[in-house]
Amino acid sequence: MARVLKNLNWMPEPPNLLVSARSAIEAEWVIESGAKWLDLKEPEHGSLGRPKLETILELTRMEIASDVHISVAGGELAEWPFELDESLAAILPLRFHLKLALANCNGEKWQETAERISQSLEQPSQLILVHYADTTEACSPDWTDVIEAARSLECRYVLIDTHNKRTGGLLDHCSIDQLQELIQLAHDVGLSVALAGSLKLNQLELLTHLGAEWLGVRGALCQTNERTSSLCRAKLTKALSLFSTYSRNESQ
Repeated sequence: MARVLKNLNWMPEPPNLLVSARSAIEAEWVIESGAKWLDLKEPEHGSLGRPKLETILELTRMEIASDVHISVAGGELAEWPFELDESLAAILPLRFHLKLALANCNGEKWQETAERISQSLEQPSQLILVHYADTTEACSPDWTDVIEAARSLECRYVLIDTHNKRTGGLLDHCSIDQLQELIQLAHDVGLSVALAGSLKLNQLELLTHLGAEWLGVRGALCQTNERTSSLCRAKLTKALSLFSTYSRNESQ
């Protein structure tokens, strides 16, 4: 039975799947699988590892259906070099989102940097701010500060992820009730939410009931279940099939 959200008298629409690729070849696999959000990142460079510029440019030249969302990991806001405003942010096509995480930003004037980068993009709504569930370890701002900044910057999406992949996944840092509350706070200010953070395939069905619009995976779809290894096409196909089943069940 689907879990009913606390204090709500409606059931959320089932979320879609966001899959992270690290190369143009993996991106093609994700597109062919039918996933509705293609994300590009370099796991060797951290949780939100920024890919090489040439890899990003390869993605911009690919033919991708208009109903597929696309995002690129920009790394940590605190480590964003000023020159990337023009060499990366300004060249991203309008349909591309730029994800920026907030480790080591707590207590800093990170909103000013986020606003500057947002203005470098073709549209402010292309920016996605990433909140880390392991907030204390990541030294990142709390959720209310993140969603207030995202609202002010006219973002459409916010992402909840984990910073240190060695200390567990999203559900090791947040309970189901806590996630529901975070999602509702974002919805209250008009933001859509994606959940990620070393999610396992057997956790997806539970997470479909929380109200998030997107669930992000990579490691669970890799050859060795390690996010730094290559995507496994068979696991990707299986995940999309399972997820489609969850979504159908949820909508019935």
